Parts: sequence; structure tokens; C-alpha cells
Amino acid sequence: MSYLARLTDEAAKVSFSQDELTYYARHLLLPSVGTVGQQKLKCARVLVVGAGGLGCPVLQALAGAGVGHLTVIDGDKVALSNISRQWLHRVGDVARNKAESAAEKLREHNPFIHVESLADMLDSQNVETLIESHDLVIDATDDLEVRYLIDEVCAARDKPWVHAALYRESAQLCVFWGQYGARFNQLFPERSEAPSCAGAGMLGAVASVTANLQAVEAIKLIVGNGTPKVGEVVNVHAANLQIQVFRLPGVTVPPVYESASLAAHSMSIESLKQARSIGETIRIVDLRSPSVGSLVAIPSAEMVAAEAFLEKGLLQLGAQKVLLVCEFGSVSNLLADALRSRGHEQVFHLEGGYDEAAFN
Repeated sequence: MSYLARLTDEAAKVSFSQDELTYYARHLLLPSVGTVGQQKLKCARVLVVGAGGLGCPVLQALAGAGVGHLTVIDGDKVALSNISRQWLHRVGDVARNKAESAAEKLREHNPFIHVESLADMLDSQNVETLIESHDLVIDATDDLEVRYLIDEVCAARDKPWVHAALYRESAQLCVFWGQYGARFNQLFPERSEAPSCAGAGMLGAVASVTANLQAVEAIKLIVGNGTPKVGEVVNVHAANLQIQVFRLPGVTVPPVYESASLAAHSMSIESLKQARSIGETIRIVDLRSPSVGSLVAIPSAEMVAAEAFLEKGLLQLGAQKVLLVCEFGSVSNLLADALRSRGHEQVFHLEGGYDEAAFN
């Protein structure tokens, strides 16, 4: 079973506590993520190779996004010279293993995920087992031989991996996925041609920007919305803010795959009118922002901003039918998904959003 099929199957079984809904509130409001995307993130297993300049910010971004299982592997120890750019580590962590230090901070950062640390280097002895047990790999190492090893095993196991490399004030980023013809050994057939940051200076802010771009690509691969940059090599030159992109020859563009939303029960304007005409009791929650100049109040509705709704929830939902109304219908749909995933079957959203005629 491919990792995409596994995530789709397991996501349907995931529910969120109120604290998790609050933690992921801004994600749940994104049409590109929503409840189903957040469920897939919670099911995902991501291996991050390295807890240094790239590894620290990408780990923090993935933990904050809610990746349910993160494994970080690194055999190095924290040095004082690392801390200026490896921001999960502190001065008190000097001489500690990097993977263990990073994992400790991530558990504090997001208590709803599982973080595993391996105080070792990725090598031919452990690479097969580790990559097989994860959905995708993040390359946050500066070891060229390890990159070729990741490339070989990921291609054999049909796993995507997100590569990045740093050199002073520049960076390189690409998603490799063998089944689409995108391989690291295609970009650098000769090992001597591949760049390395070993022994060179490095701007920590460039590492952070690049790692966050890696996290964005990983999230796209997990959630299933948008098109990951498979086979597109992105070169970032921070000194003059230039970005150059070229596609590897012979790469097949992966299809845009969009995750279907949960089947949140919706209510049409006509259905609402009919329900109101027979006196059916419906608790209406207006999610629109009061700052909208043209806002017309809905009679007898509660006004709760969408963000506050996710952060605090609605008390005592009970068995009463609840109708969520927003400006255009998308936010109310996402919030209805979130509540229904927690078992609130009487939550509906108004199709198409607010229509003054529906309430007069």
C-alpha cells in the first residue's frame, strides 16, 4: 500500500480533542488543509535526517503543523558554534546529542505528537528499515554519501524525499520521487559535482527559510493538495534575493491530487427557509467578522468569530441542530467538518454562505 493510500485510510479514523482544535485552528481554516488534511498530518510518519541548520527549523515547522510521528536521526553533539542557527538547541545543550536535544524541545512545542530520536547516523545498516517505516524523508544532512543513500533507497521503496543543501548565502531545494523520474543521482551523476556546505560559512536565516520551504513541500505531499515541486530544482540566492528554477529533463509532473472534504451535512437556503416556515428550532451561529462594513445582523443568531469558535468551541451543543453561517460557505464547511469529526452529528453549514433573503 502506498503512503498516500495509507494516509487516506487512516485519516478517516482520526478525531481531535478540543485542545487540538485550538492548537490547529489556523490550519483548519485553510481550504488547502481543513479537517481531512489535518487528519492526514496526524497520521503521517516523517523521517528527518539531521538536527542541524536545516533540521531544527524543518522539525519545528512540521511539529507545529501536526505531523503525528516525527523521527529525527543525528549522531552529532551540539557545539557552541551551532546554536546561532540551530535554534532548537540552547547553550545548556552543548555536548548533548543533537537528535535528543531537538526531540525534547519538540515535545514541549507540540504535546499532541510523537517524537522519536535516534542518536546515530543514517547509514547502510539502518537506512532500509527507517525509510520503509516512514512516509517520506527530509534531507537535513550535509553528508553527500547519505544523500545518495537516501536517493537509492527511496527510489526502491517508492518514497518521496525533500532535498535541500546550503552554501554560504545560497540554497538549493528539490523534491525527488523515483516513480516520476526525479532522482538526486540524475541531478549530480558524479559525486564530485555535488555541492557541500562542509567547511563553509553559513547564514542562519537562509537555513531557516530553506527549511521552511522543505516543510511546505512535505505538507503538500502529506495533505494531497497542490502540486509538490517534484523534479524542480529551486536555487535561492539570498544576497540579491534571486530565485532560479529549472526542471530536470524527463520528469513526469505528478497529478494534482486534492483530498476530499469530510461529508459535513450542509443545508441549502431553500431547506433553511422550509425549516423556519414550520417552526423548527435551529441554533444559528454567525461566523462572519463584525469588521465587515456591509454586515447585516442575522436575527436571533449568535455571533462568534471563526477563530474564537475553534479556540473555545460551543458549550453544550447537545442534540439541538446547529447551523454555521459564514460569508461564502467555505469557512463554515471547514468548521462543521471539525465538529462532526468529534461526533457532533447535528452541526450543519449553510451552502453558499450568507444570503439576506434566507433570513427575511
